[in-house]
Amino acid sequence: MVGTGASRYNDKATSRIRIVAFEIEGTSNTSKLALWSSADSKYIGSAPESSGSKPGYSSLAGAVIGFAITAINNLSAGYAWSVVGLIDAMRSTVDDVISTDNRLWRKWDWSSDISDTGQYFWFIADVEPNQTAQISTEYMIFGPGYELLSAGVRYRNLEAGSAGRSLAAKTNEEWNPGMMSATEKEEYGIEEIPREQFDKRAKELNISSRSIEEFTNSDEDVFYYAHDFKEYEVSQPELAATSSSKTDLIQEINQSLERSSKIVEAFSTNEVLQEEDQAIIEKHTIKIMKLKELLNKVQSLNEEDSGAINAQRKAFQNEA
Repeated sequence: MVGTGASRYNDKATSRIRIVAFEIEGTSNTSKLALWSSADSKYIGSAPESSGSKPGYSSLAGAVIGFAITAINNLSAGYAWSVVGLIDAMRSTVDDVISTDNRLWRKWDWSSDISDTGQYFWFIADVEPNQTAQISTEYMIFGPGYELLSAGVRYRNLEAGSAGRSLAAKTNEEWNPGMMSATEKEEYGIEEIPREQFDKRAKELNISSRSIEEFTNSDEDVFYYAHDFKEYEVSQPELAATSSSKTDLIQEINQSLERSSKIVEAFSTNEVLQEEDQAIIEKHTIKIMKLKELLNKVQSLNEEDSGAINAQRKAFQNEA
């Protein structure tokens, strides 16, 4: 995952970026999903930074960073760094970390606001065989005035084989990829790697250190590697512009709650809290409390009571 941000006013650089963050979350079938990451310099980096080790990025990272820079320049932002310049400036430091099976949060902050920034973050999503899970990804920029700008929440399905595709998977709790038919293995790009060849192929395939350790410590003779793990973007249904239903109002309130919660989380973990930071935290802490009270009221309403729902919608618009 790569993010780049630039702050401009009248086509000139202006320092308005105080915080940036990545968030990856499991959003469906999360009991069959596990998210992983590493603090190694190969997997995370940010610029500008004044400390940390130089990252050892692969050519793939450079290609993805180049795509991100092209995208932001297409917005006429006049991004300050080239691909080489950004990678050279990156350091593997991070200011705030949250890691669970279903959520990864990485945040960087600066004591003096900046105008151009870029981050790179490599993570692993494990999905159990014959399962499809979903994750959301979001890159966010924070600062006084605008408080939060998001590149948008993107949703991706991660498919490790369709449930019921293999008879063995239906009937055997000890199912493993070796029990798939030759056709299934070809469809999902399953490679069988014998233990004696594992070290060589692990290096060639850039298999994660966690997976290497897991297999090395096991008594298995074969490691299965899926080259064609299916992952694809999916869209979330949009709210109707003029809808006044209870369900849609609850969804709108929850979205506003989520935004305020992210703002509080981002600003409250700054290494140095400035006066503006404290004011933003207090503002959104109060807003969260009011939105929760409003949510409770809406949830208690009858779905058919359109008058009461519309009244609460007006109250929500005042808070939003």
